[in-house]
Amino acid sequence: MKPSMRCLTALLGIAAGCQVQFSVAVAASNACQWGPAGAGTMTFTQDMGRVYVPRDAPVGSIIRNRQFMRVINTEGRNILCDNDGSVRLTFNTQTSVPPVQNIPLAAGAYGAAYTLLPTNIPGVGVRFELAFPFDNSATNAFTPDTGDSTVPFSAHHQKPMGSAVLNFSRLDHFITLIKTGPIPTGSQDFNGQELFSGNFSGIPGKSFRVGLRGQVIHAHCGSNRVSADPVQLGDWNLADFTRPGHTTTAVPFHITLSACVAADTPPDIATANIRFEGSGGSAPVTPAIPGVFTLTPASDAKGIGIQILKGDQSTPIELSTEVPIQQITSGETTLNFAARFYQIETNSNVRPGDAKGALSFTLTYK
Repeated sequence: MKPSMRCLTALLGIAAGCQVQFSVAVAASNACQWGPAGAGTMTFTQDMGRVYVPRDAPVGSIIRNRQFMRVINTEGRNILCDNDGSVRLTFNTQTSVPPVQNIPLAAGAYGAAYTLLPTNIPGVGVRFELAFPFDNSATNAFTPDTGDSTVPFSAHHQKPMGSAVLNFSRLDHFITLIKTGPIPTGSQDFNGQELFSGNFSGIPGKSFRVGLRGQVIHAHCGSNRVSADPVQLGDWNLADFTRPGHTTTAVPFHITLSACVAADTPPDIATANIRFEGSGGSAPVTPAIPGVFTLTPASDAKGIGIQILKGDQSTPIELSTEVPIQQITSGETTLNFAARFYQIETNSNVRPGDAKGALSFTLTYK
């Protein structure tokens, strides 16, 4: 009999435990309350991982664009809300830092100015948009008072939840990072500081607080070298130049970017941009022809210029203009170009001789 009694006692213990767990998991009718783990502010610290920011991105540009993220509170707590529709439950968010002011936002960086919050990293701002249960997406979701769940905002609930009692323990949200000023070089760390907090009606004090962890790193390359300097465009007979607009065979060359620090996959793509300027007496021809610049004064040849092209050896590159070329990747990135002679005068004005041209270039990363 004793063995059966021990089994019976164990079974009764399991049943009793189940009954207790069930009884405390039920929300109070028409109210919000702390769950079984007890009261105390929940902490949501979103890990952003490594965020690569193009070194020369303009102020106001988007670093991360409305990225959906989910985080569980570190204390293991939860809040339970129930409503049969007869009462008005409320929810509010409050910013814990003053908003960033007077930032010219780039295209796509939507939102009111007061919703852009500074982080502990100089030059990096953040915007939070909360998802369920603060977006009116279900019977147990709160409805934003202004229709917008971008922090800071207030919301309410005044409809029957039915059996779908709200159990809040994780934060679903969309995060947008925006460049608000110069960002220091090197790896910069989010320190988890409180950026905003939330409060449910009937629960004294802060219900939860939100911060960020992760790193912000400049995407850039450390050095560059040209494959051939000068680029040899070959020897050509005067008879080869038959009309204005005639071109010789394009000669490829490349610029190698070394020591590149960058993300190799989205969303943190950085693009190398180049700006070619005339140098040593070379200048864009007038009237302008895409990618064509004059020979230097030291040249004997007349009536021709030189045209700079993209790596496809056919698309001209605008001069004195920042032109995006390609994504940079970690380690080494090769930018491909080509050049060719371009006849700019009538045949009678073309003269043979040494033909020299010179360009300088500036690289930016955006």
